[in-house]
Amino acid sequence: MKKQNDNSATDAELALKNGGWNDRRFEVEPAKEEIAGRKVTILRYDVSEFGTYKVSFELKPGKRDIENMTLFAGRRNMIERKISVSSSKGKTYKKEFYVAVTPYIPALSPNRCNDKVIFVSFTGLGTDDPDVKVNVSITKEDVPVIWVAGDSTLTDQNAGDPYYPYGSCAGWAQTISRAAHKAAVCNLAHSGMTSNCFRDDGHYDIAKELMKKGDLFIIQFGHNDQKRRNLAAFGGYEDNLKKYIEEVRSLGALPILCTPISRVPGKDEDGKYFSMLDQYSKACYKVSKETDTILVDLHGYTFEKWIEYGEKARDYFIKGDITHTNEYGAVLIADFFLKSINGKLDEDYFYDIDEDSFFTPDKDTRELPKELPSKDVFSIEPPFVDTVGIPEYEGIKKAFRYGLLDPCVMHLHPYAVMPRAQLLMVMFKAFRLAGKRPYLNEYADISELDWDAGYVQALYDGNLIDSETVKKDGAGKLFFRPDDPLTYKELASFIVRYMEKDVTKRNISLSECEKKAVELGFVLSEARSTDDHVNESIKNEKYRLAKGEYISRAEVYSALSLFIERTGDTKKELPSDVEVHPVH
Repeated sequence: MKKQNDNSATDAELALKNGGWNDRRFEVEPAKEEIAGRKVTILRYDVSEFGTYKVSFELKPGKRDIENMTLFAGRRNMIERKISVSSSKGKTYKKEFYVAVTPYIPALSPNRCNDKVIFVSFTGLGTDDPDVKVNVSITKEDVPVIWVAGDSTLTDQNAGDPYYPYGSCAGWAQTISRAAHKAAVCNLAHSGMTSNCFRDDGHYDIAKELMKKGDLFIIQFGHNDQKRRNLAAFGGYEDNLKKYIEEVRSLGALPILCTPISRVPGKDEDGKYFSMLDQYSKACYKVSKETDTILVDLHGYTFEKWIEYGEKARDYFIKGDITHTNEYGAVLIADFFLKSINGKLDEDYFYDIDEDSFFTPDKDTRELPKELPSKDVFSIEPPFVDTVGIPEYEGIKKAFRYGLLDPCVMHLHPYAVMPRAQLLMVMFKAFRLAGKRPYLNEYADISELDWDAGYVQALYDGNLIDSETVKKDGAGKLFFRPDDPLTYKELASFIVRYMEKDVTKRNISLSECEKKAVELGFVLSEARSTDDHVNESIKNEKYRLAKGEYISRAEVYSALSLFIERTGDTKKELPSDVEVHPVH
């Protein structure tokens, strides 16, 4: 198949039209022998309607043996790996598997793609022989669908051609099709998703429209929920899991709940390993018990596995990342899922996997040929459906360009209040400032397991917290008030204090900070409210509207983008601890 060359499209869009693959853009084109066995053959087949299809794939070698071939289908879903076929014995490799063809919403877009297409792709030594013979037949056949709901850690990630497993991001659910038994996997997980966003952004609607009795529905959230104050483990997150389980069962499908995979663990002040997802894992156990739902503990397994591997754990993640796995990490986690789930289901949805098939990066190429920079995801138009046409759009657009906003979610809630702690991640991006760990527990309402704890520690150490904004109880305990709505004065205080480079001179009063921030144009007076903005964004806003002393999210983003421009940091790199979604 001819590769797409549309410079205006994102890599995510191009990959969706190309079986999950993008052309790698090398600084210097590698020699042919350097990429032997890594070029990808991509085949496209149009079908007449949405549904499930049986694919019969046959490949006969040419003059050379086929070695270490990997077969994919759909959006780069792994069907089988370690395939070898001798050319001298006249053998033909044959494989039957099932594919689900459904609508799909691409990353970085709010719009459904309704292409009715099946992709088959493969790579390996000998597969580029011109005498290789491939035959593919496709027939419509109704089989159970294994639906997948979740975030970037299990989504269908696009990867580059030539294929380097070590340098290819992959979600673990992207590799479970290799064990599917007379069932088709439909992975609707997406980067950036919380248990709210998956529903709000339309991904869940696709599953609900097509779900039927006998289907499975795999659920794994947590990585992005922990960044939202309204999705606490034993609050909004727990409630959302229960709601998914109830609805899926009402549609005749069987829910399977997974604890979120662990990042590479950090250490606390005592040198003990910890995971910021621990509470979310425990919430899954609670929900599983209360709803009698099958549970697979991916968090416990990966937490212990990364500790066991030590520094080698990073070989299972994309370079410089401790959250997003490469192909090796994805297969490792999927193998555990498959071993865990078999025996818990009444029907055989999955084959037993080969116990001797451990997929290790030990012998793979770790140093890929140097590539040109990926397309800048922040150069596209902001994808947020609730900011179109609002007065603050230009400020939001600037904040997006400067990398302050998440490109993977479709709702920004511009006129809602901003919880104090939820401000911190975006504000630290604007300040180009990293958080600090370990967290030393200065505030009783911030735990070391909180996503925001590192930011709070950096604020505390940098004398950036005005004592007037902190509560104190009779026992002398201090409270940061992470869930309280942010005020104009509080944002002004953070910005103006940070602009004073001498930490010892940052004891600037709230009123002084507000006056300075208004003079500089960072914030308006608190007299402004969103009452004047009567539009669809307000009418459809499900969160508390910002009024009176409380500043709206749109105003926060505009203020922070202006701060970046005033301080000359528009080209400065984001801080090292920013968790970046692997989309482009």
